[in-house]
Amino acid sequence: MKASPHLPQLLRRSVLALALSAGLALGATASAYETVMDTDERVIFKIEGDFDHYFEMVEEAISAEGLVINNVGFIANMLDRTAGQESGEGIYLDGRSVDFCSATYSRATMEADPHNMVFCPYIITVYELTDEPGVVYMGYTPVPEVGDKESKESLRAVNELVERIIKEALAF
Repeated sequence: MKASPHLPQLLRRSVLALALSAGLALGATASAYETVMDTDERVIFKIEGDFDHYFEMVEEAISAEGLVINNVGFIANMLDRTAGQESGEGIYLDGRSVDFCSATYSRATMEADPHNMVFCPYIITVYELTDEPGVVYMGYTPVPEVGDKESKESLRAVNELVERIIKEALAF
């Protein structure tokens, strides 16, 4: 019998689902996160914890949706490498972006309006400020819900997907 090519994705989803279910069954509460900003331009959450843990949870939550990460941007490292002598201490202890896309969601947005291609890929940032060690921020730029009804609905679904991924990551 030939193994399914989707087996690793299914296993990750199962592990995440089991972990969440086990935590809820044992009476554990989800991590306490806070919404710091929720505007048309930025949605940002914060939680206390370990940066690497929460970045990994974002990667896992993306995979659990059956999606593939296109790129990880090491933004804080880039700033540290290019800092001038007078800039002093770095802004971030760590800060990365992860970009990904969904053929299903993207196709829906682009079939509704081919110009919606400008909204792909979807990007989530995860960062820890130098001034706030142990506080992890996660955020994204919502895609504007523009165009006709079908376009707006498909773009709204993209925003819901990205926010769902972040909230799944924050739950661990």
